[in-house]
Amino acid sequence: MSDIPPNRATDPGAVLFYGLIVLLAFAPLFRAGNRPLPLLVMELAALALLIWRFWSPPTGRLPLSQPMRIFVALLFLLPLAQLLPAPFGLWADLPGRSYYAEALRQTREGADLHWRAISLIPTTTESAWLALLPPLAVFLAAIHLTGQQLLRLVLVFLGIATAQALLGLIQYGDGPDSVLRFGNAWMGESASGTYVNRNHLAGLLEMALPVGLALLAATVGHGRPPHASGRRGRRGRTFRQWLARFSVARLNQAALFSAAAIAILLGLIFTRSRTGVSLAMLGILLSTLTFSWRLGGRNVYGLMGTFTAVGIGLASLIGLAPVWSRFTLQDPVEDGRWKIFDATLQAIGEFFPLGSGAGTFEDVMRRFHPADFPGVTINRAHNDYLEWLLEFGLIAGVLIAVWLLLYLRQWGRVWKRGEWTPFRFAQAGAGIALSLMMLHTLVDFNLRIPANAVFTAFLVAVFFHRPPDEERRRSSRRPESSGKNDSQPPVYPIPPENQVNPFAE
Repeated sequence: MSDIPPNRATDPGAVLFYGLIVLLAFAPLFRAGNRPLPLLVMELAALALLIWRFWSPPTGRLPLSQPMRIFVALLFLLPLAQLLPAPFGLWADLPGRSYYAEALRQTREGADLHWRAISLIPTTTESAWLALLPPLAVFLAAIHLTGQQLLRLVLVFLGIATAQALLGLIQYGDGPDSVLRFGNAWMGESASGTYVNRNHLAGLLEMALPVGLALLAATVGHGRPPHASGRRGRRGRTFRQWLARFSVARLNQAALFSAAAIAILLGLIFTRSRTGVSLAMLGILLSTLTFSWRLGGRNVYGLMGTFTAVGIGLASLIGLAPVWSRFTLQDPVEDGRWKIFDATLQAIGEFFPLGSGAGTFEDVMRRFHPADFPGVTINRAHNDYLEWLLEFGLIAGVLIAVWLLLYLRQWGRVWKRGEWTPFRFAQAGAGIALSLMMLHTLVDFNLRIPANAVFTAFLVAVFFHRPPDEERRRSSRRPESSGKNDSQPPVYPIPPENQVNPFAE
């Protein structure tokens, strides 16, 4: 085989890499994709990525385990299964359909209604399936990239989040009439970036914060000093070798990651989101516990470095406590959220176990709207888990449980595998970010925002990325077998001149 690297223009991985950069950068620009036209652009870009991914030459790697492949396939096929037609008589007997079947019979004046899709509203289910394409394409494209390419994309993601945080800080400084709010006056003085809702900007920033802290921990004191001997212990290192840890390039990287983390944290604070600031505090705590004793991969600063990192993390939490209580704003939906939850649970019981159909939540909730909650259109459950259970039924509960098992199993692999390289730090940061998003979606609908869904899918790909099989690398280092028993050492003949004992008589 030739050792010449393939041309980047024809490398399938390069096309996926640059395509992901474009899609990730475009996702938050226009109301975070939460409008028909930008969402259509994202769906077309996702379709192009999927076509290129499946038509490009196979790489020979299987980056996903069998359970994960089944999980992704079910996510993709579940909305399509709800579009399967059923005879009207059978459809009317499905859970929750009798009320609508009677209305259809009265509207059609006894006409033969023939077949209907399982979903209550097939057009909204089709739209929901199309909206699933961007995060699905991002995950499938990113999971097939190399670790080095994914690490570069993590830097792109961190840059996007930093830009959104800085924009939010400028918006807060300029006030509610700032031209940089791009016509979004709904958020008042709170920072919202290019998002419609400050809580959704907080969702992006809370995911980016542990990733930035992970890269900062990977950069601080990373690697051995140049010219250091592997046999020399810490006591044997020279003063010049200690100074080598603080090279200009390394300090510049640490300063950049520190600045990005501070900007993201400040931007998150000025969103004035109670949930966002609370999860930022939790993210700092989890990052401190995860990275404080692995600074630079092996914690070259020893026990003192661990105590210093823990002290900084705890000081940050103490400093954020008064900010949470005095600066954040109460969510205007907070008082009615429990009423929404209760109405959603009633609807889940009506349609269980099949669900009402993807995308039908708002239309279904008109029937279950609380009487003491007037003047409000319930378009979201403010709890994605409840909304999934209503739209998809029992299978949604199964998929949520399977996801939690896969997530916990992957943490075991990330935590135990090999030395802590910068990409492994990024994986751990992505795992913490996903845990924060899973908690945030208990009280909001961040995953229904296309941009945040895309960013979450990207972090899932980073977290679940598997390096080349270690067994394959070990086998590639062994010489090829000649078909004989290679466990026996070779037998060499003794030369004739050495066969005579010179001390014999």
